[in-house]
Amino acid sequence: MNYAVVSIPVNLVETSAIEEVNELTDLTWPDTKPKEFTKASRIEDFIKRNPNKTCHFIYEAESLIGYAESFPREINVDNQRITIMGLGAVCVHPQRKGQGLGALLVQAAFKRIDSGEFAVGLFQTGVPGFYEKLNCRTIENKIINSLSDTPNANPFWDPYVMIYPRQFIGFQSEIDLLGAGY
Repeated sequence: MNYAVVSIPVNLVETSAIEEVNELTDLTWPDTKPKEFTKASRIEDFIKRNPNKTCHFIYEAESLIGYAESFPREINVDNQRITIMGLGAVCVHPQRKGQGLGALLVQAAFKRIDSGEFAVGLFQTGVPGFYEKLNCRTIENKIINSLSDTPNANPFWDPYVMIYPRQFIGFQSEIDLLGAGY
């Protein structure tokens, strides 16, 4: 079956779609949301977390089966501030994994780089092999958040940091995310 990714700026995403994303992310990462979140506060958090993000959706017969988000993120690297594309919340319904849907979502996000909107994407993952097949590579730079109470602690929680495209040359020193991990 052919699937199409629909990419929409977050300010145009309907509340019902945000609720579907929250349900899908709960299936994917069941233990990551604080219990005190309410339906309304989760919708608000979805928008506020990255207010300039683009949401990438895959639907099948009106059911959300895949989601990812891409967003501009200012970082400091090699003594200069640059805006890169962040990638996050890449998930596919557990019953639909292994069907190429994750790759479609990520490729839709990477089109923003391929079109020149960003020079490079920077993100974390626990599955580097998946992204290596999509022209990404891991990097070993130290990652910090100088705005944190513990500025030298890595703000990312996944074990691998990757960039797209793999041919990108840069990031010769530590990378300051200038904020929390994503």
